[in-house]
Parts: sequence; structure tokens; C-alpha cells
Amino acid sequence: MQVFKLFFKVTRSKIGIGILYTVIFFAICFPMVNASEEKIDFEDTSLSLYVRDEDQTEASKALVADLAKKHKITDKQLSNQELMDRMYYNVIDYSLVITKGYSDRIGSTDKEVLKEDLFEEFHLRDSYSSAMMGVYLQEYVRNVRLNVAMGDDLMTSVKKASERPALDIEVVQDKQDELYDESFTPKFAWFFRLLMYILIAVIMSMLGPILITMNGEDRRKRIECSRTTVSSYVTQVFFASAVLVLVIWLIFLGGGAVMYGGMYTGTSSLLAVLNSFVFALFVAMFTIFISTFRPPDVVMSMVAQVLGLGMSFLCGGFMPQSMLGEGLRTVTKVLPGFWYERANDLLCGDQKGSMGDVWFCILVEVGFVILFLILTILMSGRKKTQRAK
Repeated sequence: MQVFKLFFKVTRSKIGIGILYTVIFFAICFPMVNASEEKIDFEDTSLSLYVRDEDQTEASKALVADLAKKHKITDKQLSNQELMDRMYYNVIDYSLVITKGYSDRIGSTDKEVLKEDLFEEFHLRDSYSSAMMGVYLQEYVRNVRLNVAMGDDLMTSVKKASERPALDIEVVQDKQDELYDESFTPKFAWFFRLLMYILIAVIMSMLGPILITMNGEDRRKRIECSRTTVSSYVTQVFFASAVLVLVIWLIFLGGGAVMYGGMYTGTSSLLAVLNSFVFALFVAMFTIFISTFRPPDVVMSMVAQVLGLGMSFLCGGFMPQSMLGEGLRTVTKVLPGFWYERANDLLCGDQKGSMGDVWFCILVEVGFVILFLILTILMSGRKKTQRAK
């Protein structure tokens, strides 16, 4: 067990980078995940309006009264310069002039009498607020004219347009073709989505330099001079690496459970845990493969950042894959991160699929683990042959 102990003695010198990444990850992940669960609803917007009624009829006053129910109306008469100043400083959002002859034209069913013949509208900047006012006025005129066409007199039509019912529409998402588990909350879904980057960053930044140190020329010569066989040395390094990767993975899973609502229960949560474990195995195997080339620590750190950030941006680590382009999703299928994030999206309902699709994603990740295992064996055999020569 001397090699096993030596492995963790070397680990002590690399533990600082792991702690740094862990603190940064949870500091960033906590507000992001909490923000992802905030429920966003449509809310009524109240505007500050300047209304000048040039018609001064019962119909025009009814429109002003209807606007006053929802918006704040400036009563003071303003000059053009005063109006421009207040709109420039956002004191007034929208200016509306009800033109003279409004009551005579509002009930007209003549298609040539447009909304522009009834009002003079002005705003400095295009926005959702100005668009909302435009839609409101257009619908108000349509409702009045529709009621007139149906036989009501003008004021009855105006009253009906002002008393239009508010409809509360409930939007229900069909879960029939989706994997849905109430225990797999949006918090957990975002946590596992972001976990891909930190697993790559921490495992490669810690395990890579350790393996490079353990497999250096000095270590190899000491093994040849000691009683420890090569097979025993490799076995101990392998198990020590497995323990380190398992500890790193458990730390992040434990932190996620503590910060985001309890233990992982339910089928979807447990599959997400399994998916993250398989991906951690891939990162470990890829790190072992890269370490056979014995690059400097700086190069290993650069590879970790390029791989972590690259797959996170391209494969859906920082956003759902549904927000990525179809062409990009097709190209990134050659990356294990794509299948890791696809499994997460399937489990949280961002993509439609079955339980078989989730297992297929996990098996593809296992395939990447086996691929780099074979490449590592081949590379190690080649180096042994070169040393023998």
C-alpha cells in the first residue's frame, strides 16, 4: 500500500485547486439555480399617459375613463416642449390625442375609417408598453364597431367595450410523452446541468497533475529498484485514482443535496445521479489518457478549461439543448457532454423522450469510457515498447 499512500501524499499539494473550484462552483450555482425556479407570470403594466380630449363628447370621455382604470393620466395641459421634456425623462410614457369628430367616426363600419382617423399617438421609443397601447386602442375600436354592427347604439357599444370580460386561461403542459417526476425539481435539473463543467475542471485539474507526477521517470526508476512490481504499482494507482474521483463526485452530490432541497429520491433523480457518475468516470478515463503524454500542469489545466467550457457552451451545460440550433446539436453528438446533457433534459422534461432514450444516452457515455480505456492501454503499450528499444 506504499504506492497508494504516496498517491494521496501527492494529492495534498493539489487539494487547493479543488477547494477553489468547489467554492466558486457553489457560489455561482446557488443563485443561478434559485433564479431558475422563480415563477415568472405576466403582469399588468400601468403607464403614465398624457391624454388630450379634443372631442369632449360622452364617447370620448368614456374612453378616457376606461384608460384611467389601469393607467395614470396626467390632467395638466402641457405645451409641446413640456410634453417632449417629460417623455424624454420617462415621466410620461405615451401621448394620446382624441381628435375632434371622434364620436362620429368611432361607430362607423366603413373600412376606410381607420384607427389613425380617431387618434394621434406619440411615443419617443418603441417598447412593449407602446405596442400594448397600440393593441389596446385597436381592440377597443373593433369592439365598439362590432357592437354597433350587431345593433347596439353608440353608448351601449362603448359601455360593452369598456366592460370586456377578463379571461383567466390555465395553460397545461401535456406530460404524456415526457418523463415527469415531481421529486426531480427544476433546482436539481439545473444543478446536474451545471455539474458537467465542474466535474471536468476539478477532476482534470487534480487527477491529471497527480498522475503525471506518479508516472514520471524518477518514480518509474524507483519502482524498478524496489520490490513493488509494475502490476502492483499500476493497480494501486488505479484504485487510488478511483477513490479520489469518487470522493470528488460525492462532495458535489452531497453539496447539491444540502443546498437544493434534500436527498435524491424518485426515478428521475436517481437516474440523474447515475448519469453524473458515468460522466465522472469518462472525465477520469480521459484524464488518465491525457496524462500518458505527461504534459505540464499548465497544459493540463488549459485542456480542462477548454474541454469544460467548450462542452458546456456547445452541448447545453449553461442552457437547455432546446435553445441550441439544430445544426449545432447534430455536430456535438460526437461529444460525450451532448449525451450527458440530453439525458438531463429528458429527465426534467425539456426534451420529449422515453426511459429508453435516457438509458441510451448513459450507454453512449459508457462507450466513451471504454473507448478512452482502450486508447490508454494502447498508448501505454506503445510507450513500453519504445522504452524497451
